[in-house]
Amino acid sequence: MSPSETELIEAYVDGRLAESQGDLLRELLRSDAEARAYLRSLATLESGLRDLAIGAPEGMVDDVDLLCQATTRPVQASSTMMTLRVATLRVAGVVASLVACLLIVLGIVAFRNGDEEQTAKVMSSDAHFVASLVQSSDAVWRGEQLSDGDKLEAQSLSLESGIVRIQFADGVEVTLQGPAEYELVTLGETRLHTGLLTATVPQGAEGFRVDTPSAQVVDLGTAFGIEQSANGLSTVSVFDGEVEIVSRLDSNNHLLTEGETVHLTTDGSVSESEFATQPFEKLWPTASGIVESTGAIRFAPPWPRRLSQIQSDTDILVLPEGYAGKLEEPCPIDIVESELAESNIPIGQRVRSYLLQFNPVDPARQEATSKEPGSRMRRIAGSITFDRPVIGMIVNTETLKITDEFFALHRGPIRPFKRGLELSPPRTADVVSLSEDRRTLTLKLAVFNQFSDHVRVIVDASLSDVHD
Repeated sequence: MSPSETELIEAYVDGRLAESQGDLLRELLRSDAEARAYLRSLATLESGLRDLAIGAPEGMVDDVDLLCQATTRPVQASSTMMTLRVATLRVAGVVASLVACLLIVLGIVAFRNGDEEQTAKVMSSDAHFVASLVQSSDAVWRGEQLSDGDKLEAQSLSLESGIVRIQFADGVEVTLQGPAEYELVTLGETRLHTGLLTATVPQGAEGFRVDTPSAQVVDLGTAFGIEQSANGLSTVSVFDGEVEIVSRLDSNNHLLTEGETVHLTTDGSVSESEFATQPFEKLWPTASGIVESTGAIRFAPPWPRRLSQIQSDTDILVLPEGYAGKLEEPCPIDIVESELAESNIPIGQRVRSYLLQFNPVDPARQEATSKEPGSRMRRIAGSITFDRPVIGMIVNTETLKITDEFFALHRGPIRPFKRGLELSPPRTADVVSLSEDRRTLTLKLAVFNQFSDHVRVIVDASLSDVHD
């Protein structure tokens, strides 16, 4: 970057940016990955200084994330460049004395201020860890044996078979199905040599990159999958949002959007293909944080999400709703543990939402197409175990309707008029129970006539639990 471009970014961080300079800054950030990285590094350290009561502007990191949403290149920052960025901060006199101890002190102060995610990120960086292994299913490793909870630094992973989910310190989640060879290079940069991979990238972590033998796949938000064969052929599918593919064959960048798939050959040539999600279906329960299920519980693939169109007399369908993220306003809940208790999850809590639905076939419609009369009552039961503790459940029709705006994505047609649970009348009572560790939910549901039963489950998704 030129001195004038550096000054432009520092003016924004200092609050000195003139209104006439706004367009210049936005254009710089769109075209220059180094400028975006420099701005984010300043904002992150300013945020840390604010936690130490030095008075950095409120909301700086959030503002920077919004400003950089137009990113079309991966952010790459060397340790030399990071040193240079820190050295040029406007608070050089104060920062020079604090940087050496910031990683230690910030962990204590952030914890006292309730900023668990900032603590987790700082601790991870200080220890050279970029990710954690948060969940595995029948995993068999070649070489180094890894277990759930292990922290991962820059290293190669060799998975013989099974499925594992990895969470990076910035919230990016990658799920691998073996046999797979995968390499963690830095936070935000990885390589897939062989295997099946899905990735979900939360807001603020755009630019996450997966290199394959034939191309770079750069996330622009928010979910994609890669099938990488041992012979070098790659298939990239976008489930949600956009990715940019930088082929090794030419300098052209290929933008891939939701519902699109491309094939890449060993020389880097790109060709369109029919969108198909079947290769990734085994990964979805683990990728969504579901450990196991029993009884009538069935996992509904996250893509497509039009769960409300599906009717079944035999299944309670589970739909992950979007991705983990912080609440921007308090979220009402109806059940805490296994008891009815109106409560709110506070602003800033990082959560994940799942919708469990029992939507039987309308008896009137069934009778019209069958010689046998249909029963007006449907009963069903099942259990589901999540990898994180359940904070609470939403079971009332009105509360479900309110929280649709918080969590539901691509909802399709209007939800059924009556969709909540009935927890009191003995004959038709629905039963909800939660295990002592708050991870296993058991449902016994009864539905009469054309009604359906919906339960929204809110799970704790705090990053600190897996990166401390």
